[in-house]
Amino acid sequence: MPVLRVLNAPEYDRRVAIVRNSDKSEKDKTRILGKFASLCHEASINDQGKLLINRDLVEEVAIEVEGTVWLVGRQSYFEIWSEKNYIRLRKIEKEQDDDDLGILD
Repeated sequence: MPVLRVLNAPEYDRRVAIVRNSDKSEKDKTRILGKFASLCHEASINDQGKLLINRDLVEEVAIEVEGTVWLVGRQSYFEIWSEKNYIRLRKIEKEQDDDDLGILD
């Protein structure tokens, strides 16, 4: 499902380092890093503290300008979901939950 993943600079750099330090060929590293870079878009925060995201990206992930969005923490990054897609995601995750440690309750 379409989602926006928001990485800070250290997380971006960590992922790049994983590729650079891998045992893949230089050709594969260049290809992977090129694809990763093409998927990333710089965002900014305005004077009011609002996160500014390119309109094309907003439309691509079906976020409605005046609609509800969900911010979902995922350890070292967070995701921005449209309400419709987030509800679908939660249904899928609930079916797959195998929390025998009790941390998801």
